[in-house]
Amino acid sequence: MKFTNLFVAAALVAGSIQSFYAQCTVTASAQSTTIPCNGSTILSVVGSGMSQVAFGENFNSGQPVGWQFSQVVTIANNTCGVPSLDGTDFMWMGNQSVAPREMTTIPLDVSSGGQVCFDMRYAIQAQASPCEGPDLANEGVYVQFSTDAGLSWTTMQYWSPNGGYDPMLTSWQNYCIPIPAAAQTTSTSFRWTQLAVSGAAFDHWGLDNIMITATAPNFNITWLHDNYSYGPGNYTGDDPTPVSPTGTTSYIVMMTDSINTCYDTITISVNYPQIDTVTTINPTCGSINGSLTATSSGGAGGYTYSIGAAFQPSGTFNNLDTAMYTIIMVDQNNCSDTMMAILDGVDSLQITNLTSVTTTCGLDNGVIDFDVVGGTPIFQYSIDNGTTYSSAINFINLAPGVYPIHVVDQNGCFDNESVEIFPSTNPDINNFNSTLEFCSLSDGGITSTATLGVTPYQFVLHQGSNLIANNATGTFTGLESGDYSLIVIDQIGCVDSVTVTVDSIPAPIAPLQDTVLCNLTFQINGVLSYTGSNWTANSPNINFSNPAGQNPTILADTAGVYAITVTDSVCNFTETFQLTFVADPYTHILDTTLCVGETQVLAALVQPQNVSYLWSTGQTSSVISVTETGDYIVSTTNMCGVYIDTATVSFYFCDIELPNVFTPNGDGSNDYFQLLFFGGLKTFNCTILNRWGQTIREYDDPAFMWDGKDESGDDVVEGVYFYIAKAVSNGGNEILKQGNVTLVRSK
Repeated sequence: MKFTNLFVAAALVAGSIQSFYAQCTVTASAQSTTIPCNGSTILSVVGSGMSQVAFGENFNSGQPVGWQFSQVVTIANNTCGVPSLDGTDFMWMGNQSVAPREMTTIPLDVSSGGQVCFDMRYAIQAQASPCEGPDLANEGVYVQFSTDAGLSWTTMQYWSPNGGYDPMLTSWQNYCIPIPAAAQTTSTSFRWTQLAVSGAAFDHWGLDNIMITATAPNFNITWLHDNYSYGPGNYTGDDPTPVSPTGTTSYIVMMTDSINTCYDTITISVNYPQIDTVTTINPTCGSINGSLTATSSGGAGGYTYSIGAAFQPSGTFNNLDTAMYTIIMVDQNNCSDTMMAILDGVDSLQITNLTSVTTTCGLDNGVIDFDVVGGTPIFQYSIDNGTTYSSAINFINLAPGVYPIHVVDQNGCFDNESVEIFPSTNPDINNFNSTLEFCSLSDGGITSTATLGVTPYQFVLHQGSNLIANNATGTFTGLESGDYSLIVIDQIGCVDSVTVTVDSIPAPIAPLQDTVLCNLTFQINGVLSYTGSNWTANSPNINFSNPAGQNPTILADTAGVYAITVTDSVCNFTETFQLTFVADPYTHILDTTLCVGETQVLAALVQPQNVSYLWSTGQTSSVISVTETGDYIVSTTNMCGVYIDTATVSFYFCDIELPNVFTPNGDGSNDYFQLLFFGGLKTFNCTILNRWGQTIREYDDPAFMWDGKDESGDDVVEGVYFYIAKAVSNGGNEILKQGNVTLVRSK
């Protein structure tokens, strides 16, 4: 435990506390980073500046640093058994700290605004000093500011104790308060103060992690290519002047506050139009019936085309002769591209749609069929390499073999093709297997192969009248269990078939229900798994007798609510239920000693597992009030049992006691005339008179400390003084003490 009593002047630490760190980030963007030839785009920007710290204190140095104050505080990391939010040292206003208790900063520059953030907690009411908390409405802590060097203070926020037991006040909380406009000056002090205290042994509280920040400075953003500026404090927007580069160009934006500067660059690319392809159809048999078609991309679109005459929106040109053509394309921004194409004269006659029907299963039943386009009727047809011709296409009942096809028109234009009719036999499914379906997941399968016939094969799978699938491999997956008809068809339509059965393994059964019980053991029943189980829980407090078993025993280290999950990875099965182990009931009440006439509030410790409370007085709430000495018993119950605790409450007649001599010489021993003992006082007044009956000082706070000075602050002479002390206890008893006190200054 460290105790510190310091007075730190503002000039000593101003340079170490108020720091000025300002940084910036800026991001450039564009309406479009790729523009067509002769196009334009708008540039935009987004920037930001970082805040600065005006004052910071976390008390981790072992003493307060950078404060303008005169106070005795405790610096430790676990005062009263409640660590701070970050577990490090914090400042505690304990029984060493007398009223008024306050912590005051040096003057700070917060003229740009900002906020005051800190951690704070109150001690709990009626605990032992230095852990006794504030409870009266005027015993809370204020956060205030002063702009006139402490002559006057304005309250920013106040935290009333709310009776002394509010868990939001008695636990560490983080608070952030905006700095009001009236406090935004270049020399503003802030303080945390407790103006009313019942005495040094009462109404304690603590602070930690204080951070006062100021608003970021103004930056100005400027585009360097045209010097357009957004003005100080404007961090987003468009450059109103579009950019129209003729090639890939980078543009730079700068953000600066004359001290800190940051940049960003954005690059704009230019997309030129181009002719991608030119498709040609040559003239046939000397006719002027050729054509070409150009397709384009890029640029601004809206293309028009020309091959030496007027431009047209279509890239197709018909009725063309044999020649070399230059295609010119222009987009809507007047950007262009060119490409060359050559049309050659070709035979106008063409055999198309040539098909053959292969013989089936060894028969001479092949068929050849085709169409003829172009040329000049009348046509002659031959399938024996021109040995014989026919005027009709009627080639059926053909034997297997290769047939050279010739077609001639009346002008002698001709075309020829070749086609083969294959021999055939029936295919044979000579191998097939099935794999199991697990857990109704449709993951069964069939594999098969075939021989003979004419490859390639086509495998077809049916279940009843339903077509399941077909492919060229003979492998089928994703099948349900059942009987299937597997058919193979070769190239010429010959068929073989077999029946294949896919068996199945059932899915797991897990009839699990949410369960609540008192002991820490639970036996699983009714789970049935055919492919293995895996048991897990959402907490390391849960253990399983056999995590891979079907029905393990569950053991818990402590009471709580747990999620228990069983999975079967083979079947992709998961089932979860909630298992609640209820803790035994528990409560606690504190022994207390008070002044006669006071009322004591006995609060039984509330635990989430407790269901009901019953006092020896017959009351059933968790909190009762008592005014008489005695033992008070409380019991709390739940489904797991009963817990009982007893508190002894004693009432006594309160009194005050004062010394008969003191030595205000600054040696740290007996420097003050003050009450040697007091407690439970409702009102108090003490008047100190000299031997002529004149009033030297008067106090109404039982925690008063007379330092041997008069009301003007001047030292009084050594000698004997008379005092009259009057008080009323919280129980209503009147107390009167009067007597002499000797003031001695010699060391």
